Amino acid sequence: MKKLLIVLPFFAVACAPVSQDRTSERVSELEIKITRIEQRQVELEKDLEETNRRIDRLTEILSEIRLDFERLKLRIETGVAERESRETARLPEKEDVRKVPPPGDIQVIRPGEIQKEEAKPEVKDEETAYREAIELYSVKKLYEARDAFLNFIKHHPQSKYTDNAFFWIGKIYYELGDMGRAESVFKSLVEKCEGGRLPDCNKLPDAYFQLMKINMDRGNMDEANRYYTILIDKFPTSDAAVRAREHKNLLGE
Repeated sequence: MKKLLIVLPFFAVACAPVSQDRTSERVSELEIKITRIEQRQVELEKDLEETNRRIDRLTEILSEIRLDFERLKLRIETGVAERESRETARLPEKEDVRKVPPPGDIQVIRPGEIQKEEAKPEVKDEETAYREAIELYSVKKLYEARDAFLNFIKHHPQSKYTDNAFFWIGKIYYELGDMGRAESVFKSLVEKCEGGRLPDCNKLPDAYFQLMKINMDRGNMDEANRYYTILIDKFPTSDAAVRAREHKNLLGE
């Protein structure tokens, strides 16, 4: 009996270090796993950052492509490309200045007459004025483009591009973050088109789409759905209707 009592404490003492060593090993293994998880998290964050950069770049490229397409479409619609080609073909050969006849009598112009001539504003034809405004927008000179479109509407209120000018002014305000003015311009375009006060209204579907987007941004889904319904009912096959459906799908509606 005495021998048994002596042996039991011996086993208890012998097992204690083994259990403690095993716990230490387990802790070390957990620390290693935690370290690996942390390293993996850092790697995933770097991958996510790189992915976001690529997405941003792709978005920029897509925007540039759309702007190029808009410029090309404009040139085709206005016949600018064809006209420039014809004008280039008709360019005269460079004259030899030595063969140019001497000028006739020099007309004396009084200073007052010069001032009057300079003060007279230049009114460009509608195609030139619209093309220059679009080019300003395409390089994101938004304030200059806005003024150019406003000037276009002032001098060409019944042009086939007037509805386009209204639309791009609203789009500029939207990009500047002025949702109130953007909405007001798009609504004005809708009223003019629905009232038959503009000769061409090819931008009317896009105006409804922009009004839908503005109300989506505000979280006013009832009003957004109202514009969505109008767009789909009136212009079901338009590009604006296709984009509207994509937006609704993204929102899971």
